[in-house]
Amino acid sequence: MRTSKRRLREENADLRAQLDRMRTRAETAEAAVKTERNARGIAVRQFCEADATNVRLTGRVRHLTELLANCGKQDGAETRRLKTRLENMRAAVRKYRKEMDGQARLIRNQNDLLDQFYGLDTPAIAAGEQWQQRRHDKISGVTR
Repeated sequence: MRTSKRRLREENADLRAQLDRMRTRAETAEAAVKTERNARGIAVRQFCEADATNVRLTGRVRHLTELLANCGKQDGAETRRLKTRLENMRAAVRKYRKEMDGQARLIRNQNDLLDQFYGLDTPAIAAGEQWQQRRHDKISGVTR
């Protein structure tokens, strides 16, 4: 009878080990299934987002293509209008530059007349331009 108890214990131990191995395999399979489901869900979301972006960009490309096609039809009249505006602006700039040059000449002439009127164009004034550097009472090394 001992043999049968021993044999039953050994079989029981073998069955428990087999059950533990099967339980481990089942848990591993369940974890793999969860991982696959999660990965599948992520992939589906990414594909849906990519598809939505593709649809949106396709519509945008169509819209921009239509705008370019229409732009080519209206290009001649718009270009002429812009060229006319540009030429008008250039003419205005030339006119204002000419007036500015004339005003600058007038200001220079008036400054020269004022210098003559107050006697600021004499050689003595020009010679005294550097008078502070030639002072005899200047103390060297002192800055004020």
